[in-house]
Amino acid sequence: MDNKDILRSLGLTKEESAIYTTLLEEGSGTVSAISKQTGLHRPAVYKTLPALLSRGLISMAPKGKQKQYVAESPHKLKLLAENITHALEGRLPELEAAYARKEKRPIVKFLSGRAGIIFVYEDLLATLKRGEVFYRYSSAKGERKQDWYVPKNYRERRDQKKIERFVITNEKTKGRKKPRLERYIKVIPKEYDLWEYDITQLIYGNKIAFVDYNTETAVIIENPIIAEFQKKIFKLLFSKL
Repeated sequence: MDNKDILRSLGLTKEESAIYTTLLEEGSGTVSAISKQTGLHRPAVYKTLPALLSRGLISMAPKGKQKQYVAESPHKLKLLAENITHALEGRLPELEAAYARKEKRPIVKFLSGRAGIIFVYEDLLATLKRGEVFYRYSSAKGERKQDWYVPKNYRERRDQKKIERFVITNEKTKGRKKPRLERYIKVIPKEYDLWEYDITQLIYGNKIAFVDYNTETAVIIENPIIAEFQKKIFKLLFSKL
């Protein structure tokens, strides 16, 4: 993050940042000089200066018939940041209430392409804490490339967090998987084994993800009630297989 990015994060506009950094470097300047040094038109400079003056980031002193503008110490930026933090703390209860209301409504994300499917697995790793569990329905048609649809080092990062998974799949898919201590697999009976749709459903945290490898599309639904409902259905089916 460079100086201008920091200034923008403190609420300064592009023009305000340009003028302030220029005055810091040059020491002082008239409107004409500032316009020349920043490349901003004079009307834009005139329009921007009052905001910098009101924030205490620059000061003005007469110089003959002209006005000279001077940058104040960058320590003023720290005071500005503290004021923003103080204002935020005062509004946090209202913002948190809005967030709580939002959490009651499902959040739905639509993703596409290989990158979209990779996002699902990256989100799974980011959502689950060490030692937590996810549940997966897998209806693979055939064997896919080992790492084509998962993030880099996905399996290593998953195993480092000691994430367990329960899987319901078909006999063909189970036959391709090596036994793992942290993975528990149940197989759909052959009379119901029409599971060659190439679709995966993942239930993790407060989220349910559907991945369609046929069209390379995915949907993530984030809602604690729906996720808990899906977990209970999965566990019931898993216990009966």
